[in-house]
Amino acid sequence: MPPMSRNLSYPKAMARRHVLSLLGFMLAYACLAAVSMRERDAVTLSTLFWPPAGVLMAALMLSPPRRWCIWMVLAATMHIAIGIVVGERPLAVALVFAVTDLLFCGAVASLWRWRAHAADTLATLRAALWFIVLLAAGSVGGGALAALGLRAVDASASAEHWYVWSLAGFVGCIITTPAILAWSRFRPRALAEQNMLHLWIGLIAAFALLAGTNIVFNNPPKGPHFVWHDGFGMSYGPLLFVAIVALAWGAAGSSLVVAGLALLAGSYTLSGMGPYANIAHFSGEPLLAVQGFLGCAALLSLVTTALSADREQALKRTAALTRQLEAALHVSGQVAWEYRRAEQRLSWLGRLPYGIEVPDGPMSLDDWLARVHADDRDRVRAWLHTGADSYALRRLRLRIRGADGGFHATEMAGSAMSQVPDRMTGLMGTAVDDAQYQGLP
Repeated sequence: MPPMSRNLSYPKAMARRHVLSLLGFMLAYACLAAVSMRERDAVTLSTLFWPPAGVLMAALMLSPPRRWCIWMVLAATMHIAIGIVVGERPLAVALVFAVTDLLFCGAVASLWRWRAHAADTLATLRAALWFIVLLAAGSVGGGALAALGLRAVDASASAEHWYVWSLAGFVGCIITTPAILAWSRFRPRALAEQNMLHLWIGLIAAFALLAGTNIVFNNPPKGPHFVWHDGFGMSYGPLLFVAIVALAWGAAGSSLVVAGLALLAGSYTLSGMGPYANIAHFSGEPLLAVQGFLGCAALLSLVTTALSADREQALKRTAALTRQLEAALHVSGQVAWEYRRAEQRLSWLGRLPYGIEVPDGPMSLDDWLARVHADDRDRVRAWLHTGADSYALRRLRLRIRGADGGFHATEMAGSAMSQVPDRMTGLMGTAVDDAQYQGLP
């Protein structure tokens, strides 16, 4: 039975964690909302960037539905208050945007939890794509809802620029939500398990990304052109390093770098610098244009991280299955083998008796035959090549040189394999000490 003191301290630790989560949520939401409310669209009164939606969405995705009311009430209260005080919105307009935000985040989080196996992670390609689809559809629906709500409270409001809210909500969530989800699962011991080569590659790529972005954006529209600014193509060059960081550092590191990229590109654009603020080449709203760039960076990071995580999980599953198979073969006294006819290579799993050497990787047929008794080599070669013409189980007895220099009787059993429909590509089977089969005909 666990100590009584431990049972009593657990609820206190959980309560302290909940309090810290609430305080962190309020601080992050309020600060991001106050900054965002300073930059609004003159027509729709919508903010031009809106990362607080990503904070609320992450809170809903991380919490059970019974706790959603707390997050929504806090978010709505801060949204309306900051909208009135900082954004100078009328109360009716502030209510429209707050309700739209709640419906948008609640709908995406609900549908996400409905299909997601792990509600707090985006570390699989299936989960990442499902999140992107939901977020895109929710952003479009939220933009339309915000436009209709504004028309309801103000008949003179135009619904023509509904996409302003949609773009701000989508980019704010695609950057902020994955970062919060990734760091909520981060454990300090992960740093100790980090591959040092990957750590340095990620560090170099992150530095190259931020340095390249700084070079591209740190160029006033009327200043000397150190880099090409005719169009926006040059700004996408550093995004190559986003994929490298995602592969090297995973979700936590790549989301942090994307957030730094957003801060760097957004601050330069707000200052009237960089390709998206260059009025000679762009006549629209610079902050909306730069969000397209940041959205591409976040999508690239999210998908690359998911692909890398899927591959890593597949490798772990393969390694676990290989260990289990090796243990089963060891207990049964057998080894597994595979022969690829086109490559003329043999692969072995397990260890043969009598110290017979079997490499960990594939070996050429000639190298294998060099270990076989000279009188058996032609039979073995013929058996491997003619055996691929039928799926029937075939057996062959042969003699193989052991560590003592002598030849030991072994039996190979196998049948044809086909990796392409209706096309034999080789054989696979098992080998065992022939002494076990001395009584067989």
